[in-house]
Amino acid sequence: MNGDRMVAALERYILNAPDERITARRDWPDSMTVRTNWGSYGFQHSDWLIAQESWVDEAVWVVMRTPVEDVMLETYGMLECCDGTVLCVNDLATMRDLGRRLVDDLNPMAYAELLGEFYSGPRIDGPVVSAPTVSELARSGWFIDDVASAVAAHPQLGAIALEPPRLSRAGGRVELGFDSCHYYLDHFGVGAAIDVLRWKVTVDESREVSWRREYVAQRVTRK
Repeated sequence: MNGDRMVAALERYILNAPDERITARRDWPDSMTVRTNWGSYGFQHSDWLIAQESWVDEAVWVVMRTPVEDVMLETYGMLECCDGTVLCVNDLATMRDLGRRLVDDLNPMAYAELLGEFYSGPRIDGPVVSAPTVSELARSGWFIDDVASAVAAHPQLGAIALEPPRLSRAGGRVELGFDSCHYYLDHFGVGAAIDVLRWKVTVDESREVSWRREYVAQRVTRK
């Protein structure tokens, strides 16, 4: 990854300016850590489907940590494009721009994967959406690309009528439907729970992008 470009994107999209400022940075061959007066940001390569797109050079997962006790980690997604630009998928305007590409050249499952991970939390009003996570090893959300695999990994989902991804095209209109999950700690951090959401993404003939999501189930716990 290009560290300078990632830092510029961090400053543009994520830092709580003007109060948050960078104090240190350390680069490794496949990762990077940036420290600020608020906490630190860890950058590492991600294998999201969108990384396979011809215009994407690298996809990067960013984890924000703070020294404040009981504050959950926050995660962000960066796309380093072949033209040198860096996009932040937590940025609402950026995600709507990416949605317009569903008409032409973007894999719909790649788009669903990003929405599922970064937009399954309770608040997605932006302009930059925070995706809290319980650990640096667990993603905060995911889209359900295969129902059987999802239930095998989380048996508590077996009682829910999950649906596989759905895609339809008619003229210049695209409709994408899928289910996603949001994983979090419930009851003041004691015990884990999962919310299940059902999405409908529409790109109309004028390339306007709209999302609709509804809860299929909330606070699903392992018995």
